[in-house]
Order: sequence, then C-alpha cells, then structure tokens
Amino acid sequence: MKTIKGMLILLAFFGAGTLANKWLHVPLPGNLLGMLLLTLGLCTGMVKMDWVESASNLLLRHMMLFFVPILVGVASYLKWIAGDPWPIVLSLVLGPLVVMLVSGRVVQWYLNRHKQKAEHRPLEGRALDA
Repeated sequence: MKTIKGMLILLAFFGAGTLANKWLHVPLPGNLLGMLLLTLGLCTGMVKMDWVESASNLLLRHMMLFFVPILVGVASYLKWIAGDPWPIVLSLVLGPLVVMLVSGRVVQWYLNRHKQKAEHRPLEGRALDA
C-alpha cells in the first residue's frame, strides 16, 4: 500500500510538472519541472520522505527497463552514426570533461570564498586551536 501511495504522489508531481510546462511555457521539460516541484516539497516538508521512499526504490531498482526504448530508438540510426561517428564521440568525451572542469572550478571558488570569510571573522566566538 505504501508503494502505491508513493507512486501516486510521484505521478502527481510528474503531472503537475507537465501541466506547468504546457500552461506556463517554461523552457524546461515537464518531467524536470515535476522533479523540481518534488524536491521543493521534500525540502519544505510538505512531502515526507517515507511517503515516496519505497516507490522510488522500486523505480531505481528497475531503472534499466526505462532505457530499453531509447536503445531501440538509437538502433534505427546506426547507419547514420557509423557514417560520421565523430560528433557523437566528441560529445561523449568533451561533454563530461567540460562538466567536470566547470564543477571543479565552482567548488574551488566556493571553498576559497568560504575560507576567506573564515579568515576575516573576528576572534570572538571562534575556538582557538592550541
């Protein structure tokens, strides 16, 4: 029963995201909007983790089944891919590389900023290292 309740909640957020996409013309897919709404609901406490945990675990356990239609769809383009594989190879190599570099730079910037703020704080209220 808990899994069914969780599935209904997840489907409701998916539907809300899809409707928000169509009505508000937001340039994000409806499923992503639904996930953002679910995240907001979880962060604010409107949705309890216990309500959706068993349903999400079930979906994660069987996630590979959701990729089968995509793989079948790609198989219909194999002649085109074999004819000119370089755009796909470059995107598979450069895409993750750019994401890792940008993520690393953002984390370094954040840590440096956090360290500078900690250095400029007065000694009051800070523990002294001995």
